[in-house]
Amino acid sequence: MARPIQDAILLMGDSITSRQDVPLSLNALLSESYRRTFDILNRGLGAYNTRFYLPLLDQFLLRNTDSPSNSVIRPQQIRLVTIWFGANDAVLPSFLQHVPLYEYTTNLDNLLEKFTSGDSPYTVASQDGPLNIVLITPPPIYPDMMGDADFAGQRELENTRKYAEAVLDLGKRWKAKESDGGIWRIATVDMFDGILELAGGKGEELIPYFTDGLHLSTLGYGVLWTKLSQILENDFKGRAISPSEIEFTVPDWSILDHSDPHSAVDKMKGPYKRA
Repeated sequence: MARPIQDAILLMGDSITSRQDVPLSLNALLSESYRRTFDILNRGLGAYNTRFYLPLLDQFLLRNTDSPSNSVIRPQQIRLVTIWFGANDAVLPSFLQHVPLYEYTTNLDNLLEKFTSGDSPYTVASQDGPLNIVLITPPPIYPDMMGDADFAGQRELENTRKYAEAVLDLGKRWKAKESDGGIWRIATVDMFDGILELAGGKGEELIPYFTDGLHLSTLGYGVLWTKLSQILENDFKGRAISPSEIEFTVPDWSILDHSDPHSAVDKMKGPYKRA
């Protein structure tokens, strides 16, 4: 069993989160930005919607009762979570993955409650490990790239827009629940209008942002990264998650005492370091 040496970043979503076959995907960008500072836990699940993802949360998170009070190993804290659903929930009602808009919003609400509520059974946000949450809207789609007529017919741009708008509304509502110096903070990324505005249209202008009209290309993930980086460095500044404010857990080679191999341990950052 591997012993944690640093806190974690949790990625939740569907295949747009899980896919790593595209250069500079969300997973790749976070892994590089948080190299040797946070563990990236990618829990994106291809084809999943919020209805089927929500019951799995209990398998993904440590319960308060799972860690004995006398344990000498600190449970790994989640310091940042990205929540990115909607591409599958927003398929049209006649298709299997469809989740009605009201249920989609309710499911996201339930996810947020489990991360933030003082009554939550999970070890997530705490005073010694503040939690930062990023809600991400589903991106637009371009069915003309999808090739297969049956696949292309499952989604419509304006229907996906409704799910994106629901995420923005949800983000505003949860933003209003924040308290100064609170143990959790939330921000929202609008990927739907973000891509449409940069593309300058809903037609062929969208091609560079996708691999197949649904899944993002490197340029598409770049839109997210520009917005996410601003949140990490501005909205979450001072909360020990901004890449510019954190240091390696295991020290950089240049600061070691090169006559003493144990100096690598001596200079490690807590709080997982053995006494």
